[in-house]
Amino acid sequence: EEVIGFGEVLPKGEYVLVADILNKEEEELTAKKGDKVIAYEDEPPVDTILGVEIFPVIHMKSQEKIYVSLEDIKWQNGQR
Repeated sequence: EEVIGFGEVLPKGEYVLVADILNKEEEELTAKKGDKVIAYEDEPPVDTILGVEIFPVIHMKSQEKIYVSLEDIKWQNGQR
């Protein structure tokens, strides 16, 4: 399994969610597994929760910013 990030930034590109993402404030499903998200530039982590780095990405369907860990996403169609 390929590791996406290098511990410093999430490389810009399109990704696919491999897990559902909950909106923490409202505890409702914000983005579903299989949805596309995009990082428009190399993104540094905005936070670390329990040792897991959290990155901002844009959810394509809603155009809202959501926060994901590297475990929540994979590259779109094997793109590098």
